[in-house]
Amino acid sequence: MRSLIFCDPSFSAVPVVDCDVVQYQACLAAFGHVTVLSSVSQVEQRLHQQTFDTLLVLTNTLDNQIQGLIQRTLTNKPMVIIVNAKTWQQAALTDLLDCGRITFIPEMLTVNRLTSVISLAQARFNAASKTLAEFNKLDNEIRSIKLLSQAKLIVMQQGFDEAKAHQIIQQQAMQKGLSLAKMSAQIIALVSKPNSAEVTGS
Repeated sequence: MRSLIFCDPSFSAVPVVDCDVVQYQACLAAFGHVTVLSSVSQVEQRLHQQTFDTLLVLTNTLDNQIQGLIQRTLTNKPMVIIVNAKTWQQAALTDLLDCGRITFIPEMLTVNRLTSVISLAQARFNAASKTLAEFNKLDNEIRSIKLLSQAKLIVMQQGFDEAKAHQIIQQQAMQKGLSLAKMSAQIIALVSKPNSAEVTGS
């Protein structure tokens, strides 16, 4: 496991027993390579260069800059993200946690809790990622059904019944090596153009 620790300077400015970045680093080193950085720009540059499994964010205040970093990371390189902050804005935190793939630890994260927190974060990330993948699959299926229905209506306007229209679209999709959704999109695009040719079957 490759871990990246982002320790905001504000975090180190408030020393607490059992909440020291060196101890966090030693704990994570048991699982693999650990990198420690102290600025948002450094983190973004390193994430661009390397792949990590876990990002541990340590900060005194969860501000807009750090929230932006987390959101960009989830969009560009999804990974297990654990955020430990002592202060935060509730509305902004709610927006951040909506995706279900971030584990937030308020106030103090002691070193002896870190291993169990990582296990929890991995489980949350995997479950949320699976749900997101299922949602995207369902969304794509619904979009495909809508496209096919629209394409069938176009073909039916040329005098075919629904079954024959479906068969025509299916045949054209097979001939062109396209999915039904892509073939349907092409038919819709074709009739959207001025002076378009009619879609006919053999």
